[in-house]
Amino acid sequence: MSDRESYLSLVYRLGSTPNGVFGAKIHWNNLRWALAKFAEMPRFAGLDRGAILHTVLPDLWVVDVRRRDRVRQAVSWARMAQDGMWVAPAGQPEPAWPPATGGPRYDYDLIAGLEALSAKSEAGWRQLHSELGLAPCQVVYEELSSPDGYERTIRDVLAHLGLEDYAGPIPAPRTRRQSNELNEARVAAYLAETRRA
Repeated sequence: MSDRESYLSLVYRLGSTPNGVFGAKIHWNNLRWALAKFAEMPRFAGLDRGAILHTVLPDLWVVDVRRRDRVRQAVSWARMAQDGMWVAPAGQPEPAWPPATGGPRYDYDLIAGLEALSAKSEAGWRQLHSELGLAPCQVVYEELSSPDGYERTIRDVLAHLGLEDYAGPIPAPRTRRQSNELNEARVAAYLAETRRA
């Protein structure tokens, strides 16, 4: 790839479905970096972040995924940051525990920092949605990841995207939840330490 415009064209092509829908997932803590990279390209120079996003994604729809339980989110995030396992494919057996390396360690400060980042991210996204003039489809992780809520949540997203007439099957999840008794023990330890502080 000789330049960023060519690279962006390739991203659009490879990331689009046959009917022309392009989808991307981005976390709040990556957005500033992405916007800075776009701003370095001549056609985005001088644009504010809302204008950049509307230019990059001219038919923009937003699906906002949040967790109700920020502590469990922070514990999971801390664990994934330490063990490097960000995604667990469905059907893949859970690795033996504890791993030979000793696995992730409990770190109160890391979890507290990630809980604060989660709160900051939610506030930042709300502000950006307002700047964009968009009402996102709100997806609650606890509902999406539950057996009873998965299909309903997917169909709500499809309706938000104007595809409410789709009556076909919803594919099974391709990933599985990774939390286990270790996560629950870390949640309990974190909450106890927070109460003492």
